Amino acid sequence: MKTLENQILSFDNWEQPWTFREFVIQDKTLSDNELNLFNEIWTKGGAYELWNDYDIVLGCKASHSFIAENYNLADKAIANIVRALSYEWK
Repeated sequence: MKTLENQILSFDNWEQPWTFREFVIQDKTLSDNELNLFNEIWTKGGAYELWNDYDIVLGCKASHSFIAENYNLADKAIANIVRALSYEWK
């Protein structure tokens, strides 16, 4: 899990936030379990039910809370995931 978290935290290309997911999953040091976990977090954290509000801030808060309650990740890693997800919902 630490390798996954480090990869999430190392992303710094916020001028192109749509590249975040590929950046994470293309890391060859991640195990299959870590890749599967990231894909699960990405899918569940980006679920329509969390983002269907007209206010993007509320969607970010809902997604952040969901990920924090269900996965053992540092707050900054969760923030990076939510930030990237938010661009898909704008």
